[in-house]
Amino acid sequence: MTENFFTYISTINYRPIITFFIILLLTYLLVRWFDRFFKKFVLNSSKVLKNDPTNFRFLRHFSVAIIYIVGGLLAINVVPALKTLSTSLLAGAGILAVAIGFACQQAFSNLVSGLFLIIFKPFRVNQVISIGADISGTVEDISLRHTIVKSLENKRIIIPNSKVSEAII
Repeated sequence: MTENFFTYISTINYRPIITFFIILLLTYLLVRWFDRFFKKFVLNSSKVLKNDPTNFRFLRHFSVAIIYIVGGLLAINVVPALKTLSTSLLAGAGILAVAIGFACQQAFSNLVSGLFLIIFKPFRVNQVISIGADISGTVEDISLRHTIVKSLENKRIIIPNSKVSEAII
């Protein structure tokens, strides 16, 4: 029995598996490097030039997401079994998209609202705002999914962007 096990183990090609994990590691390291670079140069230069940091923060979040997506797709493409699985999933993408659309309706609403907040800029990062009658504070960050407000009581409040878009500001 042990001979069969060792024979089976010796026939496995480990190169795709190792390459898969190397690509994931390099993707993670690239995101960390990009995040540090972006914070050091772009956000600091926006402070020196007194530019609005809202667009820069959005660009940072968007770029990090793109790096993760591209790295994940490259890693999946290296392993033959995962490549076959992803091809099969792509074939059923229409049905899957409808199911995911219904399941993630609120998340998509937050994403679209986040895009509108970034494009139309009803408020900016570091601006003091009141949302409805309950929330007042300084905007710390605006991402695609949520807006972070630091309240007057020094508490961080995370508000979904769909709620921000519906509220009176």
